[in-house]
Amino acid sequence: MLQRLPLRFTDAAAKAYSHRAQAIRQGGVSSAQGASRGAEGSRAAGGRTFVRSFAGGQALNGGTDRAAEVKPMEVEVKIRLPDRAAYDKVAVALGRDKGGVKASYAQANYFFDGPNRELNSRRVVLRLRTYNGDQKATITIKGKQVLENGIGTASEVEEDVAPAKAPGYLAAPSAMLAEVPLVKSMANKFGVTSLVGLGGFKNQRDCFDWEGHTLELDETVFEHGILYEIEVETDKPVELRTKLEAFLSALGVPFSYSQTSKFANFINKTLL
Repeated sequence: MLQRLPLRFTDAAAKAYSHRAQAIRQGGVSSAQGASRGAEGSRAAGGRTFVRSFAGGQALNGGTDRAAEVKPMEVEVKIRLPDRAAYDKVAVALGRDKGGVKASYAQANYFFDGPNRELNSRRVVLRLRTYNGDQKATITIKGKQVLENGIGTASEVEEDVAPAKAPGYLAAPSAMLAEVPLVKSMANKFGVTSLVGLGGFKNQRDCFDWEGHTLELDETVFEHGILYEIEVETDKPVELRTKLEAFLSALGVPFSYSQTSKFANFINKTLL
């Protein structure tokens, strides 16, 4: 069984990343202007078994002074809900009108970088996620996110790992460099020789069928606060965003566009 793990890493190597605040001020984590309307591939909702392809060195692209590109692309509509009351109202409406929750996942998300910001300096995010304790575990590499007017575009590759391996990777992150092909290829590309833990956050994700898509209703718990958000992956984001806005307005639920990613909120200690 996968043991319960704290969101704060105890590994002393994590202290090497204490200068991340300076990196943020220099633009280490950002959501850039403009959004693409195209998408290649798709992400499985919640924790469905899925391994995204990784084409060796071709999947990671970029020099030390620019954002690296991780393929394929993921396009989502991302809507913020103001509070728990709005979240509950949406959940009740979706459950009543669409036949209830199709899947529910207690996700724990942990992030890593090299001790010298080898990934963050290229706008690359390395994440280990567990689902419902020991049900599933994935390692994901995300590229620079573009987020504008509630439409987010980010390149992403993902690989399943044995859930039983997760505690070991949290205790000794560098083990992923040798044991996970996706991470090994990334490390070779960027010259990463060791990994340190940055910490993480928890997310409760409930999935519903909605307008031919999987709507993900998230409650994200950071150390500095809680965020409520709707995410829907689609290859027609503008059209779907309009439908989602109409749905929320009909319910009398206030909403706003997500301004940044969950990871950026975690690093910057914001709730945007």
